[in-house]
Amino acid sequence: MSLKNAKAKNRLTTTATLTYEENNGRMKIFYLNKDGKKGFLYLDGINRPIIPGQVTKLARSLLLIGCVRPVTVARIKFLTGKEEQYIIDGQHLFNGLIRNNMDIPYVEIKISSKQELVEIIALLNASSKSWTMVDYITAWSSIHDDYKKLRNYYNIYDFDISILAAVLSGSNGNSGGTVTKRIKCGEFRIINEKDNVQLLDYLTDILKIAPRMNRFENRYLCSEYITFLKNKGTNYNHACLLQNLTRRKEQLVLATQEVGKLSELFEKLSNKK
Repeated sequence: MSLKNAKAKNRLTTTATLTYEENNGRMKIFYLNKDGKKGFLYLDGINRPIIPGQVTKLARSLLLIGCVRPVTVARIKFLTGKEEQYIIDGQHLFNGLIRNNMDIPYVEIKISSKQELVEIIALLNASSKSWTMVDYITAWSSIHDDYKKLRNYYNIYDFDISILAAVLSGSNGNSGGTVTKRIKCGEFRIINEKDNVQLLDYLTDILKIAPRMNRFENRYLCSEYITFLKNKGTNYNHACLLQNLTRRKEQLVLATQEVGKLSELFEKLSNKK
């Protein structure tokens, strides 16, 4: 479904009870009902939850400059078997307009499957900073179990989401851009889950020894350790490395400052009793 096929702008007004006005068999105006609730539904578990503070900011902006873009609504039947209208983009804007008792311009598209639904939601937010990586993961979790697992592991392990996803997908932890793109477009998949979860446990142990580092140094350490561990194979002694790193914490700090030094240090200390 291309967004270019969205219907022309309609307008929902907040000034009357529930009333329909048809235009050539197509809904043109959808009023609110008398208890003040919206006529549109939310996509719980796919779209992000409403943040009241964001609604407040938008409501203030709307009073100053008006509404410069429409809410995007999808007419969907496959979720409940009954065709209903769901807000798929602009739910904060929608609530800000309601708060100000302002008319609500919207465009409507028709979506035929859940896969298409999540793809379009992700597309609408691909160039926006309003969606975080966790928002994308939440949306795709409604379709793919790997995203549910990623979200659960994110709650357990204290890693940047791109590092966590890279490890679980079999990368070396330094491919953040590629992994981020895969997450956003629904292509993230977990491989060798048991082995990679153990790797996350090992990394957690290493980072307990390392002092708090900036994002670049943290990513570099993770990448170097993963590469070292994969090359080491079955000859690796985790307890030995942890013991030696604890004794030589200063060397670990210095090694994060120079490319190639970390892998040398890991190799050296993993063999030293």
